[in-house]
Amino acid sequence: MSLFLERKELFDRILLLGADEMQEPMEVFEQFFSDYHLHECRYILWTMLQTCLTTDNTEFSEPAERASLIMNCKNLERFLEAGSLILEKHHGRKN
Repeated sequence: MSLFLERKELFDRILLLGADEMQEPMEVFEQFFSDYHLHECRYILWTMLQTCLTTDNTEFSEPAERASLIMNCKNLERFLEAGSLILEKHHGRKN
């Protein structure tokens, strides 16, 4: 079993954001989308998904596990789109 599932109490909280980023999470979106364009994020997600599903990997050996992975990637892609829109709207209000 995954360490993330075994230690839920540890991994079900903010771990990577600093105190200033927790106060101003929009800055995280600013940095992320200055490093990656939406098309690059889609490419990275697709490459990860394709690699997981086309290589020998016991984590995704069952159809339900593969379907879950696909759904998670689709939801993450929707999250990225929403983050991109939030940032665009934020910039529109600042200007």
